[in-house]
Amino acid sequence: MAARTGVPTLIVVARRMCDLITRYGFIITELYPSNTALAAALAAANSACAALHDELVPIREVGD
Repeated sequence: MAARTGVPTLIVVARRMCDLITRYGFIITELYPSNTALAAALAAANSACAALHDELVPIREVGD
Protein backbone atom coordinates (compact mmCIF):
# COMPACT_ATOMS: atom_id res chain seq x y z
CA MET A 1 0.00 0.00 0.00
CA ALA A 2 1.35 3.39 -1.00
CA ALA A 3 1.64 6.24 1.46
CA ARG A 4 -1.06 8.88 1.33
CA THR A 5 0.52 11.97 -0.17
CA GLY A 6 -2.42 14.23 -0.93
CA VAL A 7 -1.13 14.69 -4.47
CA PRO A 8 -4.50 14.00 -6.17
CA THR A 9 -6.25 16.47 -3.87
CA LEU A 10 -3.57 19.12 -4.42
CA ILE A 11 -3.96 18.70 -8.18
CA VAL A 12 -7.69 19.39 -7.89
CA VAL A 13 -7.15 22.37 -5.56
CA ALA A 14 -4.44 23.90 -7.77
CA ARG A 15 -6.62 23.59 -10.86
CA ARG A 16 -9.63 25.07 -9.05
CA MET A 17 -7.61 27.99 -7.72
CA CYS A 18 -6.29 28.77 -11.20
CA ASP A 19 -9.82 28.60 -12.57
CA LEU A 20 -11.10 31.01 -9.92
CA ILE A 21 -8.24 33.46 -10.42
CA THR A 22 -8.81 33.37 -14.16
CA ARG A 23 -12.54 33.92 -13.74
CA TYR A 24 -12.49 36.63 -11.07
CA GLY A 25 -8.99 38.11 -11.07
CA PHE A 26 -9.69 40.71 -13.71
CA ILE A 27 -12.87 41.79 -11.90
CA ILE A 28 -10.95 42.23 -8.66
CA THR A 29 -8.23 44.24 -10.38
CA GLU A 30 -10.86 46.44 -12.05
CA LEU A 31 -12.57 47.08 -8.71
CA TYR A 32 -9.29 47.92 -6.96
CA PRO A 33 -7.07 49.45 -9.67
CA SER A 34 -4.86 51.33 -7.22
CA ASN A 35 -3.96 48.18 -5.29
CA THR A 36 -0.92 47.06 -7.23
CA ALA A 37 0.12 44.63 -4.49
CA LEU A 38 -3.19 42.79 -4.91
CA ALA A 39 -2.75 42.62 -8.68
CA ALA A 40 0.77 41.29 -8.24
CA ALA A 41 -0.41 38.73 -5.69
CA LEU A 42 -3.13 37.49 -8.05
CA ALA A 43 -0.62 37.16 -10.89
CA ALA A 44 1.84 35.33 -8.64
CA ALA A 45 -0.87 33.02 -7.31
CA ASN A 46 -1.99 32.20 -10.83
CA SER A 47 1.57 31.34 -11.87
CA ALA A 48 2.15 29.35 -8.70
CA CYS A 49 -1.00 27.24 -8.96
CA ALA A 50 -0.28 26.51 -12.63
CA ALA A 51 3.29 25.47 -11.82
CA LEU A 52 2.13 23.36 -8.88
CA HIS A 53 -0.42 21.58 -11.05
CA ASP A 54 2.14 20.96 -13.80
CA GLU A 55 4.67 19.54 -11.33
CA LEU A 56 2.19 17.33 -9.46
CA VAL A 57 0.57 15.64 -12.45
CA PRO A 58 3.66 13.61 -13.47
CA ILE A 59 4.26 12.30 -9.94
CA ARG A 60 0.68 11.24 -9.29
CA GLU A 61 0.44 7.52 -8.67
CA VAL A 62 -2.78 6.05 -9.97
CA GLY A 63 -4.04 3.20 -7.81
CA ASP A 64 -5.92 0.04 -8.65
